[in-house]
Amino acid sequence: MKCIWCGSPDLRNSRMRLSDLSRLPLLRFPVRCRSCDERSFAGPLAAWRLRVAAKARRIERQRRQSAAPHPN
Repeated sequence: MKCIWCGSPDLRNSRMRLSDLSRLPLLRFPVRCRSCDERSFAGPLAAWRLRVAAKARRIERQRRQSAAPHPN
């Protein structure tokens, strides 16, 4: 999936707004481009993949932080 504005593949899930509720029955979920910061909508599979990727990044970051030696 790529940003419809700039073509970057670097997307993330965006927070739901009250105005987004009308798109939920259509299974469209908000996403935001990390490059151009524009907001658009994606289908449920793409939104789910972004959520899974974000969780994997969080786990990896936590693993690296716990493995790093603490300066004392």
